[in-house]
Amino acid sequence: MTSVLLVPLPALLSRLAIGLVAGTAAGAWHFVSLRWNWPLFASGRTAMALALQIVRIALTCGFLLVLARVGALALLAGMGGVLLARRIALRHCGCYGRDGRYGDL
Repeated sequence: MTSVLLVPLPALLSRLAIGLVAGTAAGAWHFVSLRWNWPLFASGRTAMALALQIVRIALTCGFLLVLARVGALALLAGMGGVLLARRIALRHCGCYGRDGRYGDL
């Protein structure tokens, strides 16, 4: 039996790149909007905060659903991009210590 790629390598690489870039952008938006959301909770505007929370989660889930329709590799790369954006957001807010461990302020 010969090993043959069912999808050409350039198509796989383009799905990987699209997923990673789009996932990082979607993750960045998701975590930036979280920064808008917590002051609403803190000020007692719970209904507005919950509405924004639902929109944040729905848009992120919808984005991941679109990537799932593109393919498994695009979905995995997109989720990796979201996790990369999370890491950047946590580092930006000072939630990682100097040794890179979470919670060591």
